[in-house]
Amino acid sequence: MPMDRMELSKIINAGRSTAFNVFEIGQNIPSDDPIGRLFRNKTLNNTLFFKIMERNASQYNTISTVQTLLYFPYNLDNVHEGGDSILFDDPAFNKVLQSKTGADSKSEESQVDYVMDLEILEMIYSLPTLDPFLLRSKSEQLDLDDRIHPHYFMISESDWKRIRLPIRTKIRTLVRRAYTGAGQVPSDKIEQHVTRFLSKIWEAKDIDGIEDFVRSMEIPPERAPELFFAWKAICYYQVQFDDYLPRLKKFFAWLGDDSLSVPIDWARLLPEDRDRVEYSLLGLRDKVRDTYRSIKMVLNNYEQSYRGFIELNQPRAFKDFLSHADDDYTNLATCLSANIHALDMWTKMMSRHGKRLRYEHFNEMVDTLSILYDMRRPSGAHLRQAS
Repeated sequence: MPMDRMELSKIINAGRSTAFNVFEIGQNIPSDDPIGRLFRNKTLNNTLFFKIMERNASQYNTISTVQTLLYFPYNLDNVHEGGDSILFDDPAFNKVLQSKTGADSKSEESQVDYVMDLEILEMIYSLPTLDPFLLRSKSEQLDLDDRIHPHYFMISESDWKRIRLPIRTKIRTLVRRAYTGAGQVPSDKIEQHVTRFLSKIWEAKDIDGIEDFVRSMEIPPERAPELFFAWKAICYYQVQFDDYLPRLKKFFAWLGDDSLSVPIDWARLLPEDRDRVEYSLLGLRDKVRDTYRSIKMVLNNYEQSYRGFIELNQPRAFKDFLSHADDDYTNLATCLSANIHALDMWTKMMSRHGKRLRYEHFNEMVDTLSILYDMRRPSGAHLRQAS
């Protein structure tokens, strides 16, 4: 469906996991910076990326598809005015990309730049969300991190280390259990093996030197790096969920309480406006409830299988969990990012307008949350003509 200027603005401002404003970030990088901006192509550095999500309503709001859209603003002074766009999955993507960026030059230098930029584009496409931790982790896995300025990750070193610690601890504990249970490594050598294996699993680049662990987990060798990456991502989202849960509960309580969530000027609303409020609240409550259930389902399955392995030395459930960790992490990432950005939006609205919103402010919030929860399904390919 066509997207008007207001709707485009809300998508751009929906949050970093959904919208990656490469142009805005690049403005803060000096022209003489040794790393420089994200792309070698100037036009690509003036773009934004969106993750367009469609959810399967039949099973706890799980994700059916995540599409990546590349957006070229008409006016860089106001990127909300509209622009051209193309989905990565469009069969004409490469042709349109070359046409828009001028990267179809036959010069050797241009071709090298084009290939290097494609590596960054493919990395962005491969991710279910554009969460800073995920983007940095994937860039390290692909050995692209030294080409990407820290501004694009938007995560401080202290936060990076703080988040890594519990994830590494969890992976280390499981690897130690796997080797202790197997009895193939002398006890005085186990920690040495665990440290080396933790590094390999954390990097998730290859399985050189950890083939026996991969076999013990019954993982197809060709899938191992991505499954290890997904395992690390699930550990991260578990930490993030625990961090946000107290605040999320406050948002859930507000949304479920008519005395708080129904607009304060309800009495003066026309019947059709009241219908809109009731319909919006019912829809939002269903989506929030379903995404929360989906998050809990993934994390509970992970935690139960993990504890079964660690505490009872029963690895079967964890092996099964790991075999589909890539699908689970995609669903977890998108559902949790929607809830976190909904929380951020709600917090800002409460700070600005108080706990009881007027109808106009209620609509403003609902419009953005509808996009986050895919209550309306705007086709990203039609961002082209925002009016």
